[in-house]
Amino acid sequence: MAEACEYATGDLTLRYRALKDAIQYLNDVNVNQVNRIKIGSDLHRIVKEVTGNPDPYHELKKLSNRMALEWLFKLEEGFGNNIPFMLALRVAAAGNMIDYGAVKTVETPKTLFEKAMRTEVDSSKMEEVKHLVKESQRVLYICDNAGEIAFDKLLVSAVQSLGAQVTVVVRGGPILNDATLEDAYEVGMTKLARTISTGNDFGGIILDDSSHEFQETFRRSDLIISKGQGNLESLIDVKRKPTTIYIFKVKCNHIANLLKSKMDATGIFIQKLNSLYF
Repeated sequence: MAEACEYATGDLTLRYRALKDAIQYLNDVNVNQVNRIKIGSDLHRIVKEVTGNPDPYHELKKLSNRMALEWLFKLEEGFGNNIPFMLALRVAAAGNMIDYGAVKTVETPKTLFEKAMRTEVDSSKMEEVKHLVKESQRVLYICDNAGEIAFDKLLVSAVQSLGAQVTVVVRGGPILNDATLEDAYEVGMTKLARTISTGNDFGGIILDDSSHEFQETFRRSDLIISKGQGNLESLIDVKRKPTTIYIFKVKCNHIANLLKSKMDATGIFIQKLNSLYF
């Protein structure tokens, strides 16, 4: 929260007031009865309201988008429009490393590309993702961060090339550095695929509080590709959803323990019939 306050304003008095109100909120709320995603979003709303800044991460998101687009242009120069599915999948996974909400610095495009190539992902798991996509007609692609959404274009395009219709989902309002419709437009995602928002500014997916358009699209989808840890946390216990492919970097001990994974691991996790395996 201190970081969000710093991004929101240079006024130390407002920063202090925002943190004080956030602490008071945590003292009043029953953390065992309220959704973790809602709590996090409420805390960020407090920062925005107190500081009068509706989008504290706005400039950082723009920087992230510019960096990603520069790298993407160089990659497309080398491969043209024929970027292999597996490379697109690796790059989409590496793109999740751009998260100002979890790390203090952002990877350079060159470093990101090198990490994508070094990322250890089970080749059989990647083949299974490709197989699942081939079997699907309607794919729901849930984005996570700004900057990352530019890299997501590669995988969205690769999914489309296998015959599936893709609907891309972003946040309905600013929260941390999560991608919104503004970011989708800025990186050209809206020209590539139908793009909608969740209808709210939660840092994850809460179906009951989402727009009718999103709920209907969610219900009609054959396959979900979900980017980022926040989306996994909010989707993993949702019943009656199609097979879901989670692509994200493990950024906290809670998720590491849940998935029996290592901190900072970037991988692909597939959930069928509410059973997660990796």
